[in-house]
Amino acid sequence: MRPSRNPVTTPLALLTVALAALSAGDRPANQAAACGGFFCQRVPINQTAEQIIFRQDGTQITAIVLIQYQGTAEDFSWIVPVPGIPDLSVVPGLLFQTLESATRPRFTLEVNGQACPDDRFFGPLFSDAPATTNAEDSGVTILQEQMVGPFDVQIVTSEDADALATWLNANNYDLTERGSELIAPYVAEGMNFVALRLRQDRGVGDIEPLQMVYQSERPMIPIRLTAIAAQPNLGIIVWLLGPARAVPVNYLHVTPNYARLDWYSGTFNAYGSYQSLITVAMDEVGGQGFATDYAGRDASLIESVLTRPQQLREEAARLGTVPDAAAGVAQLINGFVFPGSKVLEIYRRRLPLPEGVAVSSYGNSQELARVFDSATLQTALGATLDELESDLVQPLETALAVFDDEPYLTRLFTTLSAEEMTLDPQFGFNTDLPDQPLERSATLDLACNLGQTTWTLTLGDGTGRSGEVVMEGSGEMPFSVPELLAAQSPVKDAIMLLDNVAAPADGSPQIVVDNDFDRVVSPPGSDLPLCDLGVVPALALFGLAFTGYRRRVARGRQRN
Repeated sequence: MRPSRNPVTTPLALLTVALAALSAGDRPANQAAACGGFFCQRVPINQTAEQIIFRQDGTQITAIVLIQYQGTAEDFSWIVPVPGIPDLSVVPGLLFQTLESATRPRFTLEVNGQACPDDRFFGPLFSDAPATTNAEDSGVTILQEQMVGPFDVQIVTSEDADALATWLNANNYDLTERGSELIAPYVAEGMNFVALRLRQDRGVGDIEPLQMVYQSERPMIPIRLTAIAAQPNLGIIVWLLGPARAVPVNYLHVTPNYARLDWYSGTFNAYGSYQSLITVAMDEVGGQGFATDYAGRDASLIESVLTRPQQLREEAARLGTVPDAAAGVAQLINGFVFPGSKVLEIYRRRLPLPEGVAVSSYGNSQELARVFDSATLQTALGATLDELESDLVQPLETALAVFDDEPYLTRLFTTLSAEEMTLDPQFGFNTDLPDQPLERSATLDLACNLGQTTWTLTLGDGTGRSGEVVMEGSGEMPFSVPELLAAQSPVKDAIMLLDNVAAPADGSPQIVVDNDFDRVVSPPGSDLPLCDLGVVPALALFGLAFTGYRRRVARGRQRN
């Protein structure tokens, strides 16, 4: 999305509903942008993705959308299409932080034996990571105005996409040149639009995720709107809570080839490699698919999310009894329990700094004691803790109702570029699919015989290929020569998953891609380490060491 003063944020949706996750590019404050849906530019794939939570109870959908924004408070604006007039509330962003951490895939490499001293670990194996005007007589009707948390909200409607685009632009919601074109399908469907601004007394640190409750047949993301300004390979994480494992019903479900994962550089790097692997796998199948990060009913996982309000209250109680008020004020903003941006916004209201005093003073107990007396600090600390309880802890506790009755939890992940955003993904639930555990494992067996290392890599639990030896060789380690695997497909399989809860007559999933791989074999080591041979000589010497893979493509494949 091009820089602008008050850009609109486009939507994410569910079947006939759209809502939006928001992010903004790194830019000067006077060019700040809020981007709704997946209108986002700045988020690196290996760090953050657009995030949304859906819960389906019959035809009632609860959707919670993470709003990320950088810029000034007066430049913030956000708009999303919805059916009817939904119930709106805000949810603390801590929910997403806790849920993302709890459901992130984990990768474990067990190493048995020992390599010869001269054969070293070079990793990683796989590293191609991507990198206000009056509405009267304007053709636009304001249906409702309300305050929701830190936001002033208007719900508007129109039968004319051009008129709505004109009104939005006149009210500083910049739709870009294609705005009228892209909102037209949603106007034609009779959807309303929720428009947000920050209240005048609130700052950027007060921005929280938006929860919307409405009626719809199934979750759906209107991704076509995001194509206006989507960054290449935009990461998308979707959590779905319902009666069974959630599946994409008009996108492919893709299982990656875990032989191509970087198992060798630690868990954090392995997760980054996994995101990169998903990107190339989605490109391989045409760019429209999702992979399952997690699917199951892990009670301990859910419990780790549900205990967050208790942890927050325990920390607040501790800070409330700190004898030195200056220390308590500093600890609250310096700690990692409460979000620092939220605490800062409350301090700016409850404990404004004198002119010329740096904002960093809030985290310095000695500076605080110099600027304020103890009674002032104690009063501000108590008021801040009270506001955190009412505006953060209690709403978080309420939001955790999405986990009531222990619904099945699925986390899906994909990456999409603008040219791939031509079809709005829909989601359903499939009772016949097995769980997908968080843990993925592999085993590297090493031995040093007569001065030469022999090794094998065996995939384990969570990969769908447990017990399969995927690489073996002697001499240099496999991650020293990633070209050995470069010609293997990044995709193990891709299927069209049909929703057998909402549509039991749909039948079995349609196989689109099914790859079988021969193990990658490195020949006996030579006097020269493989990494010294160079890519072309090494591949020529090994005759392209791997024997390739076999693909079966089902006939009659149709993309909805």
